Amino acid sequence: MKITLIRESRESGKETLSTCEADAWIDRIKTETKEEHVTRLRSMLFYTNPDSGGYYEHIDKLPRIYPSVEFGRSRNNGRKLKHYNGIVMLEVNHLAGLSEVELVKRQAALLPQTWAAFAGSSGRSVKIWVKFALPDGNLPVKVENMESFHAHAYRMAVQCYQPILPFPLTLREPSMTQSCRMTVDAYPYFNRQAIPFCLEQPFGMPGEETFRQRQLTEKNPLLRLKPGYETSQTFTLLFETTLSKALNEMEEWKRGDDLQQLLVCLAEHCFKAGIPEEETVRQVMIHYFKQADEQTVRTTVHNLYQECKGFGKKKSLTPEQAIAFQLNEFMERRYEF
Repeated sequence: MKITLIRESRESGKETLSTCEADAWIDRIKTETKEEHVTRLRSMLFYTNPDSGGYYEHIDKLPRIYPSVEFGRSRNNGRKLKHYNGIVMLEVNHLAGLSEVELVKRQAALLPQTWAAFAGSSGRSVKIWVKFALPDGNLPVKVENMESFHAHAYRMAVQCYQPILPFPLTLREPSMTQSCRMTVDAYPYFNRQAIPFCLEQPFGMPGEETFRQRQLTEKNPLLRLKPGYETSQTFTLLFETTLSKALNEMEEWKRGDDLQQLLVCLAEHCFKAGIPEEETVRQVMIHYFKQADEQTVRTTVHNLYQECKGFGKKKSLTPEQAIAFQLNEFMERRYEF
């Protein structure tokens, strides 16, 4: 199987195209070249702030590698697609260093469909090449079939690899022309006998939403829930639990008594349970709308939320309820239903 290497010169604008056997290329990246362009690039990135806009002056010396396709030259000296390799490239970026790179490579090697896994040119990423084939062992021939096959293969690869990887995959728009820079890795993983994933020829492209990246910027799953039915139901359950605790502490309080006494105790429990201030006010007005003045409730809750510390640090859910929420959050984050 041949992969394509393309190098573009910034000064002349000329494009140099060559092909190479995959196993020969893997052997090639085990040692640095005499010019040491990859090493110098990594050194520059190590001492450069990502937001500073630094640029390695010899970056065009590092060709781009195209694992999915083998290109050739057409009569007008353009690119010509010669063969589709059935290789999907996954990327894990923004790693801390060599230890995390090696960890990702070991995890990727657990699946027999992993054809190769190696450090990227930055030294802080891992490229994973995954094999795919049709049920008869062949690959699509027509370009339109290649494109739809590759798109569905990429989606399948993400779903299979993300659960076993310790870091999130960087999702890309699936394309046969996805590439990476020339790199150096003294110990790349390469499996010549990799077993391809079996995928039937799809009839069309998958939906765009499939490839939407879901950013996890908040560790608390309650704060990551989207507005809607699930959020409302979650906070309702949390409020009912905190209300039950407050009523147990206020044993002598009954409906019709001064609401202020219960409200102070209830608002403190809601604060510790991580229920937003506005949601607490809304739930109180739903339960005690006949005897509650909204302005008084809002002021009391606001003042108490200002005084208390440790928002969301006290669990109000039972262990069974907490496990149920964690399981649901895990499944929604890792899989598509």
